[in-house]
Amino acid sequence: MNSNAEIVSLIRKRMEGTITEQELRMLESWGASDPLFSDLLKKVEDEELLLSELKNRLAIKSDHSKSDWLMKFEEKTLAKVRDAEAEHPPRKKTNWGWYLSCAALLISVLGIGLILYRSQINQTKAISISDLAPGGNKAKITLADGRVIELNENQDAVVMGDELAYADGTLIQDLNNDEDSYATISTPRGGQYQITLSDGTKVWLNADSKLTYPLTMRGKERVVELDGEAYFDVESKIVGGKKIPFKIKTSEQVVEVTGTQFNLKAYADEQYENRTTLVEGSVVLHAAGNILPLKAGEQGFNDQRGLHKKQVDIGQYVAWKDNQFVFEEVELGEAMRILSRWYDFDFEIDDRVKRTYLYASISRGKNLKEVLKIIEGSGFKFKLERIGERNKLSIFN
Repeated sequence: MNSNAEIVSLIRKRMEGTITEQELRMLESWGASDPLFSDLLKKVEDEELLLSELKNRLAIKSDHSKSDWLMKFEEKTLAKVRDAEAEHPPRKKTNWGWYLSCAALLISVLGIGLILYRSQINQTKAISISDLAPGGNKAKITLADGRVIELNENQDAVVMGDELAYADGTLIQDLNNDEDSYATISTPRGGQYQITLSDGTKVWLNADSKLTYPLTMRGKERVVELDGEAYFDVESKIVGGKKIPFKIKTSEQVVEVTGTQFNLKAYADEQYENRTTLVEGSVVLHAAGNILPLKAGEQGFNDQRGLHKKQVDIGQYVAWKDNQFVFEEVELGEAMRILSRWYDFDFEIDDRVKRTYLYASISRGKNLKEVLKIIEGSGFKFKLERIGERNKLSIFN
């Protein structure tokens, strides 16, 4: 319901006692959409309160932050109210037309006020802040039936089986592990967690990531889905003399393994940046009909040209699991994306900053201020601000 005329019509029907149950629900829904509207519906029961409220809403002309057009609108509206008062002085018997005119005017003013209020929130002045704390153990599990389990921040791992429990054995809840039942464990920005799946596979989930997995691992293959970054220690599984493959699906590719350790980075907002870094064993990448096997020490990645691989120092790609940032010739923008997920901030790099690569090894347990102090040695300056509900870091020379 977007039209003020519709709202006024429903108010008229309610006052006259002709409103239907469906229309009443629509009107109450409109009122519930914002405290200002709810307050108005309470006041329309009394003519004098309605007029008083309208005057109060308009008597703010001394606010110099408002635009000229809005001040003129308020002046014209207040003039109409004064004219209405003179033409229809208060009386015991309500003049519905005048009453509704006031309601319509008030709805218009409330609507404009609400738009301005929300605009002011969106354009909140930046407040300088000095530091941000590092992330921690934060995650939730969403079950197939919609139930959500918020995991304890004082724990760091959960284990799947006939029941869901923390790594120290503390029971979270029993599970009905139907063969086709799935669940999702997700971490927010600034969160991490570890999960042991029902087949014994261990998964370390980095910040802003989610893993969808079957509650039980049965059948000819084990399949999970990843959005974000995770380190896998896949448990080898043999049934009837045959190895049961373990597959991880991302938005760009499928990683197939039998039993091995590797890191997979597959954030949806980093296009063509699916990276699989193999620590030990072997894996096979599948993407767009192409196949690429990897050996230990190799990194496979999927970009606009397809699947490729290269030899890498695996340390920097798996260091996060051991609570370290390791930047070895890491482009500034990529380093900021890594930091922003852990400390939960947005960032902007000044256009005048030249393409730069960082070299540093830093504990993820440090506050952001300490991390930036180390990076400042590369010739950068930083400004950290709170804008609305978000933290923003500006990077410049």
